[in-house]
Amino acid sequence: MPLVGYGCAGRIGRKPLGEALELGYALFDTSQASEWYLEEELGVALAMSSVNRSAVFLTSKLHPRDLGEQSTLRAFPASLRNLQTSTIDAFLLHYPRCFGDLCGGREPEGTWRESWRALESLYEQGQVRALGVSNFSPDELQQLLGFARTPPHIVQSWMDPLHQERPLREVCRAHGILFQAYSTLGTQWAGRGVRVNPVLRHPVLGAVAAEVGRSTAQVALRWALQHGVAVIPRSTKRRHMAEGLDLFAFDLSAAQMASIDSLDGTDPSAVHAPPPPPRSCTDDSDACGAWADAGECDANPGYMHKACAASCDTCPAKAEL
Repeated sequence: MPLVGYGCAGRIGRKPLGEALELGYALFDTSQASEWYLEEELGVALAMSSVNRSAVFLTSKLHPRDLGEQSTLRAFPASLRNLQTSTIDAFLLHYPRCFGDLCGGREPEGTWRESWRALESLYEQGQVRALGVSNFSPDELQQLLGFARTPPHIVQSWMDPLHQERPLREVCRAHGILFQAYSTLGTQWAGRGVRVNPVLRHPVLGAVAAEVGRSTAQVALRWALQHGVAVIPRSTKRRHMAEGLDLFAFDLSAAQMASIDSLDGTDPSAVHAPPPPPRSCTDDSDACGAWADAGECDANPGYMHKACAASCDTCPAKAEL
């Protein structure tokens, strides 16, 4: 299983998926949750590509509304159809239960424990090559390890330099389970009211990036890899996709690793963006100016947001990583 993959969250379509295949991504992480993923678009991109199916590791995940043994078995074939394949390389439980409005008010038929029995059956039949869970707590993972016939091969969770998931990673380490991180580049913080991406704008990561001659994103991903953590960054921009694969030609020193390790649990709202460049707008877009003032824009006018295209040449899009 590749340690670097392409995350398909954000309803990413066939064009960027095709580019990721062209560039050499060999693992794609998708899900049955159509609110955030387009499983079928990955299937189309793979079918249109010259890349052989056997060269690609496909991961998908069960929507929590389908928890329960029989409901899991009913839901699974949709992934085979959408991905146009006869086997899934890894199939995960996306969540241990329905949180908030994840399931639209609908209660699942059963529990994650019952779903795990279904996954074990699929694994024993050869329809799935590896099993895993996503968004499980350390306690839930310990419970799973206590009753599983087939223990999980993969545990997926949010991890970035300010949110390092050490207790969950320690359970994985103790049991020989691969920990796979999503949102390693700080994208989870926006949904928690943090205006500035505290990973990509963090001065510690920026300083390390300057020392090694790499982007801040590459430093964050390399830091995770050196902790034995697999990563699944996402982007629709070709240059960022290429950066996400170029992670093995450099190393971080012990001192650089320690400086990033020390960020765990620190206040993300304490990270501030550098002053934005002066704006010269032909039509003063409030939204565009607000993004620039918040330091959430890439300074390259080639990445301007469509709402800013007629506004100014230094008010480009919120960075999409």
